[in-house]
Amino acid sequence: MARRLASWALLPLCLLPALAHAQAPAPAAAAQDPALPSRLWVVVGGGSTSLLGDCTDCAAEDHIHSGNFMLNAGVSLNRRTDVGAEILYVPTTLETGEPISVSFVMAAVQFRPWQTRGFFLKAGSGLASLRNWLGTIDGVDTAQRSTAFALGLGTGWEWRMRGRFGAQVFGSQHVVALGDLETNTGIAENVMGNFWSFGAAIVIR
Repeated sequence: MARRLASWALLPLCLLPALAHAQAPAPAAAAQDPALPSRLWVVVGGGSTSLLGDCTDCAAEDHIHSGNFMLNAGVSLNRRTDVGAEILYVPTTLETGEPISVSFVMAAVQFRPWQTRGFFLKAGSGLASLRNWLGTIDGVDTAQRSTAFALGLGTGWEWRMRGRFGAQVFGSQHVVALGDLETNTGIAENVMGNFWSFGAAIVIR
């Protein structure tokens, strides 16, 4: 009888490790901040771009104006910081009828200094694919494709709407460095491309 009473008395002590193990995940779950999850970040929009081709010995500086299409996609790390990829597509046509197109594919970071305001800054780097770009600076009448390193800086303002939807206006500058390229009149040194864009977009986050 005494052994049975002792066994019943020790039973709660035997169950304590099991109870502690079952309750262990609760603090870890509580450590996660439900207000700051990683969420899908998508921006789709378009606007206008003014582009300029330049090189060391290029005298003409004629700006060309075109429309653009912009897409951002990635994740929101917190309420201030988004990371992902950016695609900017700029098609246009020269006065000669020669089509020109530039496609940017870049890694991008967007940062909002203030959580309660929509102002943001964005920076990115990656590659640009250019078709017939020398036609903007040298009158080349043959098709030519080039790939070059590109940098981008931008800013804008975002408004939150219903649910996960919002809207933004943006402005940006992208720079492309193509180096020295062979043309129909010789070598064009330090060929550059400058793109100034602005527009509006729909935001999903």
